[in-house]
Amino acid sequence: MQEKIIDQIEDKFFKEGFYKTTMDEVASELGMSKKTIYKFFPSKEDLVMAIAKHFMNRMKSKILPALNSNKNAIEKLGELIRILAGASEKISTKRMEEMKRHFPQIWNEIDSFRTKMMFENITKVIDQGKAEGLFIDYPTLIIMNMLVASIRSVVNPDFILNNSFSIIEAARFVFKIIIGGVVTEKGEKVFNQTINKI
Repeated sequence: MQEKIIDQIEDKFFKEGFYKTTMDEVASELGMSKKTIYKFFPSKEDLVMAIAKHFMNRMKSKILPALNSNKNAIEKLGELIRILAGASEKISTKRMEEMKRHFPQIWNEIDSFRTKMMFENITKVIDQGKAEGLFIDYPTLIIMNMLVASIRSVVNPDFILNNSFSIIEAARFVFKIIIGGVVTEKGEKVFNQTINKI
Protein backbone atom coordinates (compact mmCIF):
# COMPACT_ATOMS: atom_id res chain seq x y z
CA MET A 1 0.00 0.00 0.00
CA GLN A 2 2.87 2.41 0.79
CA GLU A 3 4.36 1.84 -2.67
CA LYS A 4 0.95 2.39 -4.27
CA ILE A 5 0.50 5.71 -2.44
CA ILE A 6 3.99 6.88 -3.44
CA ASP A 7 3.56 5.83 -7.09
CA GLN A 8 0.19 7.56 -7.39
CA ILE A 9 1.11 10.79 -5.63
CA GLU A 10 4.76 11.38 -6.61
CA ASP A 11 3.99 13.30 -9.83
CA LYS A 12 1.53 15.58 -8.04
CA PHE A 13 4.19 16.60 -5.51
CA PHE A 14 6.80 17.19 -8.22
CA LYS A 15 4.40 19.24 -10.37
CA GLU A 16 2.51 21.20 -7.74
CA GLY A 17 5.04 21.37 -4.93
CA PHE A 18 5.88 19.41 -1.80
CA TYR A 19 5.08 22.28 0.54
CA LYS A 20 2.00 23.63 -1.24
CA THR A 21 0.21 20.28 -1.71
CA THR A 22 -2.00 19.56 1.31
CA MET A 23 -2.81 16.18 2.79
CA ASP A 24 -6.47 16.85 1.91
CA GLU A 25 -5.44 17.14 -1.75
CA VAL A 26 -3.38 13.96 -1.43
CA ALA A 27 -6.37 12.09 0.04
CA SER A 28 -8.65 13.40 -2.72
CA GLU A 29 -6.16 12.42 -5.45
CA LEU A 30 -5.82 8.91 -4.00
CA GLY A 31 -9.53 8.50 -3.31
CA MET A 32 -8.88 7.49 0.29
CA SER A 33 -9.24 9.04 3.71
CA LYS A 34 -6.47 11.00 5.40
CA LYS A 35 -6.78 8.55 8.28
CA THR A 36 -5.77 5.69 5.96
CA ILE A 37 -2.79 7.66 4.60
CA TYR A 38 -1.65 8.56 8.13
CA LYS A 39 -1.57 4.84 8.98
CA PHE A 40 1.31 4.46 6.51
CA PHE A 41 2.78 7.96 6.72
CA PRO A 42 2.20 9.56 10.18
CA SER A 43 2.99 13.04 8.81
CA LYS A 44 3.32 14.89 5.52
CA GLU A 45 7.07 15.04 6.11
CA ASP A 46 7.16 11.22 6.30
CA LEU A 47 5.37 11.04 2.95
CA VAL A 48 7.76 13.58 1.37
CA MET A 49 10.75 11.63 2.76
CA ALA A 50 9.37 8.38 1.31
CA ILE A 51 8.92 10.04 -2.11
CA ALA A 52 12.48 11.46 -1.96
CA LYS A 53 13.91 8.01 -1.06
CA HIS A 54 11.87 6.37 -3.83
CA PHE A 55 13.25 8.91 -6.32
CA MET A 56 16.85 8.42 -5.07
CA ASN A 57 16.57 4.63 -5.37
CA ARG A 58 15.30 5.00 -8.92
CA MET A 59 18.27 7.25 -9.73
CA LYS A 60 20.64 4.70 -8.19
CA SER A 61 19.13 1.92 -10.32
CA LYS A 62 19.95 3.98 -13.46
CA ILE A 63 23.35 5.32 -12.38
CA LEU A 64 24.98 2.06 -11.19
CA PRO A 65 24.47 0.10 -14.46
CA ALA A 66 25.78 3.11 -16.43
CA LEU A 67 28.92 3.33 -14.29
CA ASN A 68 29.45 -0.45 -14.34
CA SER A 69 29.11 -0.78 -18.13
CA ASN A 70 31.95 -1.69 -20.53
CA LYS A 71 32.30 1.90 -21.78
CA ASN A 72 35.43 3.98 -21.25
CA ALA A 73 35.61 6.32 -18.26
CA ILE A 74 34.72 9.51 -20.17
CA GLU A 75 31.70 7.88 -21.84
CA LYS A 76 30.53 6.65 -18.43
CA LEU A 77 30.69 10.17 -17.01
CA GLY A 78 28.85 11.48 -20.09
CA GLU A 79 26.12 8.89 -19.50
CA LEU A 80 25.89 10.08 -15.89
CA ILE A 81 25.27 13.65 -17.09
CA ARG A 82 22.52 12.37 -19.43
CA ILE A 83 20.84 10.55 -16.52
CA LEU A 84 21.01 13.75 -14.43
CA ALA A 85 19.51 15.67 -17.36
CA GLY A 86 16.52 13.33 -17.38
CA ALA A 87 16.11 13.71 -13.62
CA SER A 88 16.34 17.49 -13.75
CA GLU A 89 13.24 17.56 -15.97
CA LYS A 90 11.34 16.11 -13.04
CA ILE A 91 12.99 17.75 -10.05
CA SER A 92 13.14 21.41 -11.03
CA THR A 93 15.17 24.15 -9.38
CA LYS A 94 11.97 25.31 -7.72
CA ARG A 95 11.43 21.88 -6.12
CA MET A 96 15.05 21.71 -4.97
CA GLU A 97 14.77 25.15 -3.38
CA GLU A 98 11.45 24.24 -1.75
CA MET A 99 12.93 21.02 -0.35
CA LYS A 100 15.94 22.86 1.07
CA ARG A 101 13.82 25.61 2.63
CA HIS A 102 10.81 23.69 3.97
CA PHE A 103 12.22 20.18 4.45
CA PRO A 104 15.90 20.77 5.40
CA GLN A 105 16.30 17.32 6.95
CA ILE A 106 15.15 15.67 3.71
CA TRP A 107 17.42 17.95 1.65
CA ASN A 108 20.36 16.85 3.84
CA GLU A 109 19.47 13.20 3.08
CA ILE A 110 19.47 13.98 -0.66
CA ASP A 111 22.79 15.82 -0.41
CA SER A 112 24.35 12.96 1.61
CA PHE A 113 23.02 10.44 -0.91
CA ARG A 114 24.51 12.19 -3.94
CA THR A 115 27.85 12.80 -2.17
CA LYS A 116 28.09 9.13 -1.11
CA MET A 117 27.09 7.94 -4.61
CA MET A 118 29.80 10.10 -6.16
CA PHE A 119 32.57 9.03 -3.78
CA GLU A 120 31.68 5.33 -3.92
CA ASN A 121 31.22 5.09 -7.68
CA ILE A 122 32.91 7.90 -9.57
CA THR A 123 36.21 7.25 -7.76
CA LYS A 124 36.39 3.91 -9.63
CA VAL A 125 35.66 5.67 -12.94
CA ILE A 126 38.46 8.20 -12.35
CA ASP A 127 40.89 5.32 -11.63
CA GLN A 128 39.63 3.52 -14.74
CA GLY A 129 40.27 6.65 -16.84
CA LYS A 130 43.84 6.81 -15.56
CA ALA A 131 44.41 3.13 -16.41
CA GLU A 132 43.01 3.80 -19.91
CA GLY A 133 45.39 6.72 -20.38
CA LEU A 134 42.47 9.15 -20.65
CA PHE A 135 43.12 11.04 -17.39
CA ILE A 136 46.33 12.60 -16.10
CA ASP A 137 47.63 10.75 -13.06
CA TYR A 138 46.61 13.42 -10.52
CA PRO A 139 45.59 12.11 -7.06
CA THR A 140 42.08 10.62 -7.38
CA LEU A 141 41.12 11.94 -3.95
CA ILE A 142 41.85 15.53 -5.02
CA ILE A 143 39.93 15.15 -8.31
CA MET A 144 36.99 13.63 -6.43
CA ASN A 145 36.90 16.28 -3.72
CA MET A 146 36.99 19.05 -6.34
CA LEU A 147 34.22 17.37 -8.32
CA VAL A 148 31.99 16.74 -5.28
CA ALA A 149 32.57 20.24 -3.86
CA SER A 150 31.74 21.79 -7.25
CA ILE A 151 28.55 19.77 -7.67
CA ARG A 152 27.41 20.51 -4.11
CA SER A 153 27.96 24.25 -4.48
CA VAL A 154 26.89 24.73 -8.12
CA VAL A 155 24.11 22.13 -8.57
CA ASN A 156 22.45 23.71 -5.58
CA PRO A 157 19.18 25.67 -5.24
CA ASP A 158 20.87 28.80 -3.86
CA PHE A 159 23.34 29.03 -6.75
CA ILE A 160 20.85 28.05 -9.47
CA LEU A 161 18.16 30.51 -8.31
CA ASN A 162 20.61 33.40 -8.03
CA ASN A 163 22.20 32.81 -11.43
CA SER A 164 20.79 32.18 -14.88
CA PHE A 165 21.60 28.48 -15.21
CA SER A 166 19.40 25.41 -15.27
CA ILE A 167 20.37 22.40 -13.14
CA ILE A 168 21.67 20.52 -16.16
CA GLU A 169 23.63 23.50 -17.54
CA ALA A 170 25.37 23.87 -14.17
CA ALA A 171 26.18 20.12 -14.10
CA ARG A 172 27.54 20.24 -17.68
CA PHE A 173 29.86 23.15 -16.86
CA VAL A 174 31.18 21.37 -13.76
CA PHE A 175 31.84 18.30 -15.93
CA LYS A 176 33.56 20.36 -18.66
CA ILE A 177 35.76 22.31 -16.26
CA ILE A 178 36.77 19.57 -13.80
CA ILE A 179 36.97 16.53 -16.10
CA GLY A 180 38.19 18.67 -19.03
CA GLY A 181 41.05 19.79 -16.77
CA VAL A 182 42.32 16.26 -16.07
CA VAL A 183 42.19 14.67 -19.55
CA THR A 184 45.33 13.59 -21.39
CA GLU A 185 45.85 14.35 -25.08
CA LYS A 186 44.30 10.96 -25.89
CA GLY A 187 41.44 11.66 -23.47
CA GLU A 188 40.77 15.10 -24.96
CA LYS A 189 39.61 13.57 -28.26
CA VAL A 190 37.18 11.21 -26.48
CA PHE A 191 36.11 14.05 -24.16
CA ASN A 192 35.28 16.40 -27.07
CA GLN A 193 33.25 13.67 -28.83
CA THR A 194 31.38 12.85 -25.60
CA ILE A 195 30.66 16.45 -24.57
CA ASN A 196 29.06 17.16 -27.95
CA LYS A 197 26.49 14.41 -27.32
CA ILE A 198 25.24 15.78 -23.98
